Amino acid sequence: MRAIKIFLTAALILVASLAVAQTASIVGTVSDASGAVVSGAQITVQNTDTGAVRTLTTGDTGIYSVTNLPVGNYQIEVKRGNFANYRLTGITLSVAQVLTANVILKPGPVSEEVNVSATDLPPVDLETSQVSNLVDSRQMKDLPLITRDPYSLVLLSPGTSQTTSYLGGFTVNGSRERNNNFLLDGVDNNDTSVPGGASGALSINPDSTEEFRVITNNFNAEYGRDTGAIIDVVTKSGTNSFHGGAYEFGRWNSFGGARDWFNRKVDPTSGEPQKMDPYIRNQFGYTFGGPIRKDKTFFFVNQEFQRFRTTLTNSATVPTAEFKTGVFNYLGQPIDLTETGANNAYGLPLDPTAQKILALYPTPTSSPDGLTGTVFYPSSSRQNSWQGVVKVDHHLTDKHTLSLRYAYNDFSDPDPFHDDILPGNMGATAEKAISQGVVANLTSVFRPTLINNFIVGWNHIYAAFSCTNRTFDGISQLDQFGNGTDYYLSPFSAIGCTDLVSNGQGRRTGTTSYTDTLSWVKGAHTLKFGFDFRNVREDGANSFYSRRQVTLDAYTYFGGQISVINPPANDSNALEDAASALYGLVANDFAGEYFDKTATRRGTDNKIFRQHEYDWFGQDTWKVRSNLTLTLGLRYQLDGVPYEENANFSNLLTPPDAFPVVLSIVGPGTGKQLYQPDHSNIEPRIGFSWDPWKDGKTAIRGAFGIFHDRVFGNLFGNARGNPPFEQDYNNYPVETMNNAFGSDQFPTVVPNTTPSATIPDGSLLAPIVFDTHFRNSASNSWNFGIQRELPGNNTLDLSYVGSKGTHIYRQRDGNPPDPALVNSLVAYCSVPNDYDCTPATVSGGFLYYGADYGYLPYNAVAHNALLQPYYQISAGNSIYHSMQAKVTHRLSHGLQVQGSYTWAHGIDDSSDPLAPAAGNRTFPRNSRNLAQDRGNSDNDIRHILVINYVWEMPFGHGRAFMNTGALGKIFEGMQFAGVTSVQGGHPFQVRCSLDTQRTGIASWCDQTGDPYAAGATSVDHKVYFGNPGAFTNPPYGRAGNVARNQFYGPGYVNFDLVFAKKTKLTERFELELRVEGYNIFNHPHFSQPDNGQTDPTFGLISSTYTRPDATTSARQMQAALKLNF
Repeated sequence: MRAIKIFLTAALILVASLAVAQTASIVGTVSDASGAVVSGAQITVQNTDTGAVRTLTTGDTGIYSVTNLPVGNYQIEVKRGNFANYRLTGITLSVAQVLTANVILKPGPVSEEVNVSATDLPPVDLETSQVSNLVDSRQMKDLPLITRDPYSLVLLSPGTSQTTSYLGGFTVNGSRERNNNFLLDGVDNNDTSVPGGASGALSINPDSTEEFRVITNNFNAEYGRDTGAIIDVVTKSGTNSFHGGAYEFGRWNSFGGARDWFNRKVDPTSGEPQKMDPYIRNQFGYTFGGPIRKDKTFFFVNQEFQRFRTTLTNSATVPTAEFKTGVFNYLGQPIDLTETGANNAYGLPLDPTAQKILALYPTPTSSPDGLTGTVFYPSSSRQNSWQGVVKVDHHLTDKHTLSLRYAYNDFSDPDPFHDDILPGNMGATAEKAISQGVVANLTSVFRPTLINNFIVGWNHIYAAFSCTNRTFDGISQLDQFGNGTDYYLSPFSAIGCTDLVSNGQGRRTGTTSYTDTLSWVKGAHTLKFGFDFRNVREDGANSFYSRRQVTLDAYTYFGGQISVINPPANDSNALEDAASALYGLVANDFAGEYFDKTATRRGTDNKIFRQHEYDWFGQDTWKVRSNLTLTLGLRYQLDGVPYEENANFSNLLTPPDAFPVVLSIVGPGTGKQLYQPDHSNIEPRIGFSWDPWKDGKTAIRGAFGIFHDRVFGNLFGNARGNPPFEQDYNNYPVETMNNAFGSDQFPTVVPNTTPSATIPDGSLLAPIVFDTHFRNSASNSWNFGIQRELPGNNTLDLSYVGSKGTHIYRQRDGNPPDPALVNSLVAYCSVPNDYDCTPATVSGGFLYYGADYGYLPYNAVAHNALLQPYYQISAGNSIYHSMQAKVTHRLSHGLQVQGSYTWAHGIDDSSDPLAPAAGNRTFPRNSRNLAQDRGNSDNDIRHILVINYVWEMPFGHGRAFMNTGALGKIFEGMQFAGVTSVQGGHPFQVRCSLDTQRTGIASWCDQTGDPYAAGATSVDHKVYFGNPGAFTNPPYGRAGNVARNQFYGPGYVNFDLVFAKKTKLTERFELELRVEGYNIFNHPHFSQPDNGQTDPTFGLISSTYTRPDATTSARQMQAALKLNF
């Protein structure tokens, strides 16, 4: 181990990594008017923002390459005896750009100078083969951004699409939303535990961001870690001139907001008027940057604050005041449940503890049946957040530059999910989150052709969720760790922390990264070598069911043993359930207890996970000819097996071929790992870019590469509850009606002091276990395309982009039923038998424990100790093909337009490892035949068109019209900008009610008619989709003939527009007024229809999609005022 550490330390010093990701390069050939190359030409590249200079001399080939240039504005000067000086000005370099700037020298005296503007350079990328799209500062400043999140502009890129999952992220070229890699100033900016969101660990805003590039396919060897997109963000820096500004954005529903499609002015049922759910968002901040010492040290500061208020209406089912006394009218009939009451079947007293629970319910204003009523109450989200960025750039010498950046995010909300169970914010889930990030970047120019870039980065996420206003904790005794009790009383709403089922959850995750890149230009070759090391720490706890879960619902649980004398004839058992709660009859009482490897009881299931990840790469960008560039790269990714720091972790390392089943402790000091490390992640990269006519107007390019995904924390962290570290138990299993507590307090939970990794027969546990040969997911990706400059300042990009995924992370049932045993049981139960079973009995959970309870003659699974364990494997597959087009109209006559179109099809057998079959199912349809789940990907959207545009209107000073006097001032700086999106719908599948394959999951249906015969109609503001009569249950023993994700929901059309008026107050100060409209024409963006074939609402669309900030997708308006200098 010591030798390995020494080797890695040496590698850090001597070799390199992806640190140049946030820089750019300029390459080209110097020649004379005849086309002959010119050697010995002195090239000076100057950053006009900071004054930094880089100088080099061309060799015999005339080729030059200037690498590792910070993003910014530049000019180039070329000198050579017997030639006039050449000056190229107005160059703007973007992140990860390779600019081709060929130089033609004109014979003449040195005193003569030829000036060329960068606007005369061809806009075609002649050097790279990767597929990417730049989002520049103009787009971030001018385009509408409803939450001021620049990451939403990722969707301007071809091949990208928004997902509909709870993560809220985006997919790129058939990859999963969890597989994107966010970089901020060249370092890791990912949530390593719960990836898949629309942004990185640290959020950004348009005023702190210079620009970012989205690399969607076949990125160079310097990039890795994941198979999805690279989102490479660069924050702003100071320059030699002071610049800054202040701004405020405001959005509220009474300012032009529209009602959601389903939020009618009058409730169709009650006839009562309905208010729009109110929301108010204010975002305000400032920026300031400039020189500390001219040409030497620069600074930049940004702070932004946000206040968001929205109120929804929640409801709860509560008991009437009369019911709490035991004497009330129910369905028009007098009921007396007191100890001597006429309807009390067993003479039970009203339980005093139950009375305390019932006292927490408010009294309804009305009750149709006399037993229950509904209370409506406001549920308010009150988000407060702020973010800040401080950046300092310092030229240590003319050869060494140091850049330092610190960023901070802070977020809090007492009820972000609107899950409070009763008025007063009772039982709501509050959230507090803090993210931080630090970067130190040292660039060293050893000589003009040899440059090293070393970066140290650190990011940290703290996220905590807590249960608020726990007044119900005063009813029962707390355990020794302060955990209380949650209560479930049918037919009333539950009381407790029913979402968290714990007092709180939280995590602290962080990544420390060390990266280094060495760039060496030698003749026609630009060589890069690199190394990257990431130390990942994830410290957190879920503590599910650390709170006791008490169910006072004995009638439902035990088939009517608790009964009421002479109930109303039309009662649906609600009275019996309510009576059992009134008497304090406990149907179920369970909790989870946590232990460490020494069998010591702990208050939470906190684990400290570690991962060590290593990457090496080498790349040669070879200028084979002046019009042909070949990129050859090789990357090796070695991700260490995650482990729990104190070895408080377990896995099933040997096949459970005998009883009892034993899990093994894994981690430091045990000699065992969660799974065997994967040493096979070799990633070749090859690409070319060819200018066939040597005029700089055409690039034909293609590439192929292999990429791998890291194993994210949530995937293995969910196994924290495996035996012996969590013991779930039933403390008071109820078999009769004589289990009234009869005291003022529920008994204290008795600790289980004998945790064990041995799982006995009949325990019915469902642990999360890993395949011991688990591997990193892989993707083979390719592209072939052409980019062509067109007349009128236009450029066309047309590409074929594809990928094939193998070893994709997914899960399956680790103990599926044996088909032979199932068939035997079906045959046995199809005729009269000693167990009185029928074919319907041979389904679902009965296959696992039916014999134990006398329902079946034997169980149909291999191991009765395990009830459908979650088996994590790397066995998924995917394929993706697309045609992608992008047309760019560069700024001309005040108009800038970019349009992207994607025609794509993605197929896989699992779209997410935690819900692999369809986004809402735990296991695949058939865990013994995973191929049955092959179908359209959850994110398969066939057609996507996105157009963004900025038009500076031709009015005011310096424009074609109204350019003088007062009118010139009034109309100057007027601008329209917008984003128009048109796309098809997401796929879904139709589920039936029966488990015909006995997998514990409802089967897919048989299609017996035309599902689209009815079309899509709107009746009474309810949207119906498809033909419900086209599906039936398949027979037992087989799956339905409906394929996974066979059907598609509705697509949408959306227009976001902004009008801006910029007024010059002085030469340096400018005031900007903005009015922004989102979904300006209020087109409804419908969510998916109900896909349960037996549901009464089957085919019904009852909601619209929500925005990332949880507000409706109906039209919203926003106003802003900005002062810039």
